[in-house]
Amino acid sequence: MVFRPRSPRAVPPGESSASEPEVPSASREDAAEFQALIARCAPALEERARILCRGRNPSDAKDLLQETYERAFRAFHTYDRSAPPMAWLASILVRRFLDWCRHDRRHPQEEFTDAMGDTLAEAEAAPETWARYTLEDVWQAVEQLPPELREVVRMKDMERQSYAEIGRRLGIPSMTVGTRLFRARKKLKELLLAREGTAGGPA
Repeated sequence: MVFRPRSPRAVPPGESSASEPEVPSASREDAAEFQALIARCAPALEERARILCRGRNPSDAKDLLQETYERAFRAFHTYDRSAPPMAWLASILVRRFLDWCRHDRRHPQEEFTDAMGDTLAEAEAAPETWARYTLEDVWQAVEQLPPELREVVRMKDMERQSYAEIGRRLGIPSMTVGTRLFRARKKLKELLLAREGTAGGPA
């Protein structure tokens, strides 16, 4: 899939262009680099989009990818070149997907599957990120989570329950379980990194 940014709409004299999103000039200058980055990451990103959109309209995965590329292109001037590009793009993809689930009635999500959860977890932190810490480090951080987030982490990662099972036990949709777990893992990473910064590194 080749990303082609949408051309800005021509604005008639006297009409404001405030409603049109502004693409930073740095992004235009880096267009070739952005296309090369997309070409390297597209196969893995497309697979993640298909997993997240499984059971939906077949065009949803393509829509999700296009919106991800557009958002990434607009934010490319902020991208840290030392960071893995796939992690950066996957994070944008996941956040857009969660926006769909919460706010976009055109893309309703009734069920959250384990495969979707794995995709969210991979986007939030690569396996090597967690491998840096001991189980004791992680569970000490879990204890610092808000109760509603701590509960889903324990049920998923300790009791190995599915999203559907957790949803039934808590009386919430499996989609809510998935978003809580995503938030919990994001917060866990922040807590562990903060601890690493104050203690001089993981135990």
